[in-house]
Amino acid sequence: MNTFFGPNWDLEPSVVAGCAALALGYIAVARKRGLSRMPYFLAGVVLLLLDLISPIDTLADRYLFSAHIVQHFLLALVIPPLLLLGTPVFKLGALNKLERAVGQPPVSWLLGVGTMLAWHIPALFNAALANDGLHIFQHLSFLVTGVIFWWPILGPLEDRRLPALGAVAYLFSACVCCSLLGAFLTLGPSGLYPAYIGYGGLDARSDQQLGGMLMWVPGCFVYLSGILSTVLRWYGAERTA
Repeated sequence: MNTFFGPNWDLEPSVVAGCAALALGYIAVARKRGLSRMPYFLAGVVLLLLDLISPIDTLADRYLFSAHIVQHFLLALVIPPLLLLGTPVFKLGALNKLERAVGQPPVSWLLGVGTMLAWHIPALFNAALANDGLHIFQHLSFLVTGVIFWWPILGPLEDRRLPALGAVAYLFSACVCCSLLGAFLTLGPSGLYPAYIGYGGLDARSDQQLGGMLMWVPGCFVYLSGILSTVLRWYGAERTA
């Protein structure tokens, strides 16, 4: 029987504890500093928790490739922007050299887009499904490189952000790559991910096609939303200059 906290929910203690610690630590800092963007960060943490313990995770691990695409989509394209929007300005300190290295737009772009493309190579994707440790690393890599990818666009240090034209090119090129991957999954050969057999009346081929469409349309919508937001910010700055 599938109840709200039934078999479809995977209440992994490490995930629950990690998300709780992240949220409580942030709240403690936010209360001292009077942060107004707390809802963004906390929304990102809640979404991260749900992404990793809700039925999405169960379906993604055992039944549906399309559910796995939703999980990856949230980890790489939705949760990182929310976390960054809620991150206060801070001094990098010892992290300055690391930020200078991975925060450079060519590097952050390659890490974000490259991680997305690489993990959907069938051999790597199927290996992650068969190995719990590799699967955890896959999820962490999506989250970490997702934050790195969005850093030049939404990072708290405004002097490290890309100018409007550069940001548009950065996001549009990522959108093109996402579209190409989605198109390949939708229109390409079926059976690329044999661990998935379908669920709820959705056969394996249709499941793969649905996963490709989710990568293709909603994925690009996120990038295009970032482009629109960048253009509106630039236009507003020009009007007030």
